[in-house]
Amino acid sequence: MKFLPRLLGLGLLSLLVMLLVMSCETAKTGTNEFGSPNRIKGEAIAKPESRQIVHFTDTTTEYKTTRSELARAFIRQFNDGTVVDKIQVRKAPGNDGAPVTYYLIGMGLRGGTFRAMALPLTSSGDNTYYLRPAAERYTLTSVGCPACFFNFENGRIVGTSCTESYPGSHCDLKVEATNELFANK
Repeated sequence: MKFLPRLLGLGLLSLLVMLLVMSCETAKTGTNEFGSPNRIKGEAIAKPESRQIVHFTDTTTEYKTTRSELARAFIRQFNDGTVVDKIQVRKAPGNDGAPVTYYLIGMGLRGGTFRAMALPLTSSGDNTYYLRPAAERYTLTSVGCPACFFNFENGRIVGTSCTESYPGSHCDLKVEATNELFANK
């Protein structure tokens, strides 16, 4: 007879655990194909691993990912001791009538040398811009220049230029096919 209360208690405990697990599954918020609940209605812009960066209104720029989080992500992406202390989202110069391209740019120094990285953002159609893991990564390294700039053509980065030309000074540009700014590590 001692086994019957234990068996009953074990059965009730199992039932309670099972109900708890099932309630956790049903309490999850619904997600659309972009990985976020009802964020964008019908816009096919990105996969769930894309990261919302910024939203523009008529009067403001609202960072959806904080600048401090972006700076930490850029420092991890550089992975060479570069300290990123300036983050910005900039509209790329382009031809009139062409689609507008925005870039997420992180700038800083490594051992006194200017470094910058730019990543193109993808529009959702509602003035919100996302960073895709498959977005190209453009990295600048200064060689004797106080600072470097990205050169654009038709909204795309095509080269670099140095702020001041000294003999032997230049800016090196490295282009990678993807980025791991927000890769889970």
